[in-house]
Amino acid sequence: MFIQELMQYQIQYKQNVFLKEYTTLHIGGRAHIMIFPKSVQEIEQCLKLCQKYDMIYVVLGKGSNILASDQGYHGVIINLTMFCEMKRLDGQRICVQSGATLKNVCDFCLQQELTGLEFACGIPGTIGGAVYMNAGAYGGEMQEVVEKVVYLDDKGVKTLSHSEMQFSYRHSYFSQQKGIILEVICCLKIGNKELMKKQMNDLMRRRHEKQPMSDYSAGSTFKRPNGHYASALIKQCGLQGFQIGGAQVSLKHAGFLINCGHATSQEFLQLIKYVQKTVYKQTGYQLECEIKMLE
Repeated sequence: MFIQELMQYQIQYKQNVFLKEYTTLHIGGRAHIMIFPKSVQEIEQCLKLCQKYDMIYVVLGKGSNILASDQGYHGVIINLTMFCEMKRLDGQRICVQSGATLKNVCDFCLQQELTGLEFACGIPGTIGGAVYMNAGAYGGEMQEVVEKVVYLDDKGVKTLSHSEMQFSYRHSYFSQQKGIILEVICCLKIGNKELMKKQMNDLMRRRHEKQPMSDYSAGSTFKRPNGHYASALIKQCGLQGFQIGGAQVSLKHAGFLINCGHATSQEFLQLIKYVQKTVYKQTGYQLECEIKMLE
């Protein structure tokens, strides 16, 4: 009946999809059903149907910070990548639907000559995911540009101001509270298109030089510990290139654990735990995993 009602509301969906095709780590078994809503109304309808049929659900964007289980996911995946419109509200503010990729948002800002988000041009995720974890790179973080966030929970559509978002390092209001981010309003500054393009190109060049961009990864695997860098600690412990099955500590950047093409979720988890254990034993630093499990 769940599928029949989805069809009745003309909401796009797929059944028995492989999660590895929807995560940048390229790991994961089958998902029972994946829904692709294109509007707030369709997202609301998805939640109502999940409640009606007592089905668990999880929200997915580009899957760039996710380790999906080889056993798959037996609930509903709400994939927001088709919920991705952007518009300029006034002089320096934009409104972006949560499924828009950071690359597309940065390209939009470039065309609008609005500066402030260049740091995010190479982060391989959606703006919703970036706000959820207060993503950052090259000295910038999402909290610097987010003015307010519109989200949906079981009680309806709500809005959070910047101060209510509880931003801190890789943390936001949604780290502890349930809710689906719908729209992000960013306050930027008037910029120079040529200078913005130059900065974005430079940041992408630096990423390609230092990070394993051509390998399957979920991005940086560990949070930055106080007073140090995870990659430096991992390298110091001689773990660069260490491998369990198809999961490997990248030879290019020790802060990235990569899938060499055939890694299982269990192998990847084992590698995470081995790195954590070794770094703690040799340095006393406890590395906290940045990647979220989907199981």
